[in-house]
Amino acid sequence: HRQEDQVLLEILDAIRDGDVRRHHAEKLLARTEVDLPEGDLTELHTTNVDVDRINQAKLDNLDGDEYTYTQSTTGAANYVESLQRSVLAPVDLKVKKGALVMAVKNALDRKYVNGSLGIVVDFDVLTEYPVVEFRSGKTVTMIPETWELRDGDKKRAGITQIPLRLAWAITVHKSQGMTLDAARMDLSKAFVEGMGYVALSRVKNLDNLYLAGLNRMALRVSDDAIQINETLRSSAARDGERFSHLREKAEKRKKSPDITTKKSAAKSGSWAEKLAKMREEYPKAYTSWEKSDDDALKLDFQNGVSLKEMSKKFGRHENSIIMRLQKHFGDEVVAS
Repeated sequence: HRQEDQVLLEILDAIRDGDVRRHHAEKLLARTEVDLPEGDLTELHTTNVDVDRINQAKLDNLDGDEYTYTQSTTGAANYVESLQRSVLAPVDLKVKKGALVMAVKNALDRKYVNGSLGIVVDFDVLTEYPVVEFRSGKTVTMIPETWELRDGDKKRAGITQIPLRLAWAITVHKSQGMTLDAARMDLSKAFVEGMGYVALSRVKNLDNLYLAGLNRMALRVSDDAIQINETLRSSAARDGERFSHLREKAEKRKKSPDITTKKSAAKSGSWAEKLAKMREEYPKAYTSWEKSDDDALKLDFQNGVSLKEMSKKFGRHENSIIMRLQKHFGDEVVAS
């Protein structure tokens, strides 16, 4: 869980279980009456229209020159279009000094992560790339990064862009997978089940949540999501019982720090051997998803096919199926 607040955790659990009570709603509504903190705060909205309007207005209010960075692409148009849907960086990134921005990719050197907020403080003299001071205190010259769509070993498409987007406002959909230090949300226009859950689970605690509005839809998740959540919990409980002896051994090792156990590479077996054994049960383990399988998976999920059946059909572990469903339908589908 990204949450550190027990109250927020209880609310999210209640939404996920389809069991929201009056006291849960009251705790959320109380966050509509608090004063906003000083400084820029990211707003989560349910529609692109609201997000674009807010970001453009904020950018227009800043003095100074506007810099535009246009993405470059490789590959066939249909593949680029498919990849574009999963890339959070805009086709045309427009920024000025003082703009509130958000990183939309994890940096290999860990100087920023997907969702890191910062301010554009300058532009590199030679490249004119934006220099961002992140709230972590790190200052980074943001260079272009590349996103790829691959089919096995074959690269189908690529998109290269500065991994930033304006962050005064973002859509709930595009916030998936991010952890925000604080956020203001307007969920009065939530129009699909699970949207409220995704938005509320972006923050770590209730004190950093500022609500502008809330409707009933924002507190709902789909019946499919509830069923999968129940399946996951049952599976986790069974796994906990199956592996309880490992926890006991770990506890014993903690109490006897002088006793160390080492396994040789030969004894533990190579990764290739482990993978071969895994593929005896799951033939497609650790292979890329083909588009035909991906489309079939989405259709099966929407038609209520069970997790076990999908695992068998696609030759992949249930956890792999769940992760793929999260990618397509959002992390409100399953427990965080």
